Amino acid sequence: MSTSGGLGIIIALACVTSCGGVAALPPTGPSPAGAPASAPEPPAAPAPPAAARTRVIGGSVGPAVEGSGPCFADRYPCEVFDFVLEREGPIEVTLTWDGAPRALLVQLYWAGEGLAHEDVAPRNGPSRISFVRPRMEAARYTVRVVSLEPARAISFTLALTY
Repeated sequence: MSTSGGLGIIIALACVTSCGGVAALPPTGPSPAGAPASAPEPPAAPAPPAAARTRVIGGSVGPAVEGSGPCFADRYPCEVFDFVLEREGPIEVTLTWDGAPRALLVQLYWAGEGLAHEDVAPRNGPSRISFVRPRMEAARYTVRVVSLEPARAISFTLALTY
């Protein structure tokens, strides 16, 4: 056997022996300040999501009444609903009504902060609007159901899941 070949085998055996034996040795003294004394604990499991609740509201919006201020664009009547999202998570809004597909629109607001989402139904679709905002922060929210036909009353059903 040549010297370089024998030296390679000795180095390889030293690495295998030292790497395999070090892990089994107990610590010889205290850990330095700031270093963990034992193996770190696995991260805590995330908190289970809060159970979503669904609130179903039946109502009617309009007609615009003399003396009552319109709540949208100084022209259109609307109904307003407040709720609180306790934890960050999704908000799902579904609005159905009796009437033309473009008779109503729905708006989701951060209470006192501004518009988060606005939606109308397709021109030739059903009288239904549905959307999900998948990640909203814990906060107070307002939903407005706005009538775009202010001369008549329109019955609706609003489902909020949050």
